[in-house]
Amino acid sequence: MSFITAFGDRVFVASGDLIRTFRIGDDEGMTFQPLISWSELNPERIQKPSFEAEKDLKAVDKRVILCLAHSNMIAAHGRRLVAVGTNEKQIHVFEYFIDNNYKIVKAEHIVTSVVPKAPTAIVFDREDAYVVVGDRSGDVHRFSVLNGSAIEMAGAISMILDVAFSPDGKRLLMADRDEKVRAMRYPSTYVIDAYCLGHTEYVKTLAIQDNDTVWSSGGDKNLHMWSITNCSKPRRTIDLSEWEAPVRKISINVAHKKIAVLFEKKDKMIVVDLETDPAATQSVTILNESECLDVTSTGHYFIVLGRSTITVINLLTMLQATFPIDDELNAVLSATKDAVDNLFKNVTHNNQLEYEKRKAEKFEQIEQKRRRLNNQEPSTS
Repeated sequence: MSFITAFGDRVFVASGDLIRTFRIGDDEGMTFQPLISWSELNPERIQKPSFEAEKDLKAVDKRVILCLAHSNMIAAHGRRLVAVGTNEKQIHVFEYFIDNNYKIVKAEHIVTSVVPKAPTAIVFDREDAYVVVGDRSGDVHRFSVLNGSAIEMAGAISMILDVAFSPDGKRLLMADRDEKVRAMRYPSTYVIDAYCLGHTEYVKTLAIQDNDTVWSSGGDKNLHMWSITNCSKPRRTIDLSEWEAPVRKISINVAHKKIAVLFEKKDKMIVVDLETDPAATQSVTILNESECLDVTSTGHYFIVLGRSTITVINLLTMLQATFPIDDELNAVLSATKDAVDNLFKNVTHNNQLEYEKRKAEKFEQIEQKRRRLNNQEPSTS
């Protein structure tokens, strides 16, 4: 698993158990800096689970980051927070501090919480007071940044693949493996405003355009735009099937009204221009790269994480600036694997016919056994 996210001109990359950060436009060039060492975790800030299913922390051979998020950093407190979920079934929150030259001078471990199942998606709420986490079992929990306390917010019958907030923070959206996007009021998530039903395969990724507009995509190769308040059908649909691969990630740049789309196991992305109808698409091959793993947006840029490079695409010129990564991160990225390598459902077509066939074969076996036993019985005459 490998991820990239950005806030302002600062970018964060997570892969394996590494978290790296750099600044776009740094006068000294792109310099990768570790955010924190895992040895710096404060044991007193690791919360015990509050649920019965898990009494102890999960023991793993090697820590692997499964999801990554950056805080919104609103003016109320101005904190800069990064959260990751790991295969240990833990959520770690870190705070970092910058100097007048925008350099990170310190990073601290704030809190660690334990989740019931392996996390799959993570996001900060608008006030940065909580992190909201979706997991493999279909549950969504909320964890306090202050003390790590947890409550269950929502549940589904299939794996949660993405979670996101509307810009005003009033709605929480979740996408799942069961072809659905759900819009709930926050924090009163028992009030479901909408089910966005229209995908025919898993919904892998969400992109929020405004308080009433969300984009979604995934296994069916369609990019749908929904009205959260009136989602009886998609407002727009962009067919991406010509690229012959499921969609891995979408990221929206609201200022430029463009969406970046990554596909599974491809070295290229497309940029969708939302101001044209039908939407114009531009294919962008990522130079010196074999596969695109994740994409994020900030300012005038899309930033693409590959297996060996990070590419910054200037949306004003569409020019690429490709940056090599350090040897340690390169080794992890080149070997990275998804936690779930196939999200398509294992559906057997005509399963009723298969059942009838197996039933007939079973009865035939029973009848053959009965005849053999009858032939072995001695005559009673």
